[in-house]
Amino acid sequence: MKKIFGSLIVALFMSLSATGALRVASLHPLLSDMARCVGGEAVEVVDLFPQNGELHAFEPTSADLAAAAGAQLVLACGKGVEPYLQDLKDALPARSRIVELGRNVPDVNLPGCNIADPHWWNSPAAMKRASRALRAALEAAAPDMRDTFKQGQRSYASQMDTLIREARIAFSAIPPEKRVLVCSHAAMNHFCKEFGFTTIAVHGIAQESEGDTASLARILATLRKQAVPCLFHGVNEAPRVLQTIAAQVGATTRPLALDGIYPAAPTYAELFRFNIRNIAEGLTPQ
Repeated sequence: MKKIFGSLIVALFMSLSATGALRVASLHPLLSDMARCVGGEAVEVVDLFPQNGELHAFEPTSADLAAAAGAQLVLACGKGVEPYLQDLKDALPARSRIVELGRNVPDVNLPGCNIADPHWWNSPAAMKRASRALRAALEAAAPDMRDTFKQGQRSYASQMDTLIREARIAFSAIPPEKRVLVCSHAAMNHFCKEFGFTTIAVHGIAQESEGDTASLARILATLRKQAVPCLFHGVNEAPRVLQTIAAQVGATTRPLALDGIYPAAPTYAELFRFNIRNIAEGLTPQ
């Protein structure tokens, strides 16, 4: 990483873009959406994450960083999502700032262990909290635009409240004992805590993780016992493994944007509504 950053430092991190707007680079599409909502016309957002990238495999290239020339703030998820983040921090000049928007979001552990689920964006309440951290960072970088950022953050928070209400209505017909969310990997713990679901992950935190045979056997037994009607795979993943398991337990499968990356739903509102629609349709008793 340091070799990638070294030749780009001088050009990358000036304070303002040529248009006078505060230039903000983002390492995740949902953070880009948040920055546009909170910052409005006062910010120029540069997306570093490729449109069809994989969250746990992405690492910025020199071309990505060159595209962010002039960015004063770099938005990151934090919580270990970006393993390259320390190298990036070490390479930046003192005037540049990386903002880990997940830093102030309380951890939610995977069931039965002390490993935190880093996918905090699957909770609108967590996104609302993160938007306050973004507002503070924007105000510090461009204090003259404080009123714009205040208004933008309030509007974004209201949007998150609306999504929470919509989700609660959508899930109201799912009995508590049927609120079992089985996913291809462990990405929905923040969501499940917020909306009263229990979660079962076939694999680990990343979609590339693989479970062992004994764990899979226990999962199959649990799914049969609880008569889980639907299993959920990542929208950008091959569904074959989940379909094979579903066939063994008499369930169906549906996609979810587990990693917050779905080009067909580029805004948080669109992505979250995609998820709640699939969960509600998959788990509501017929």
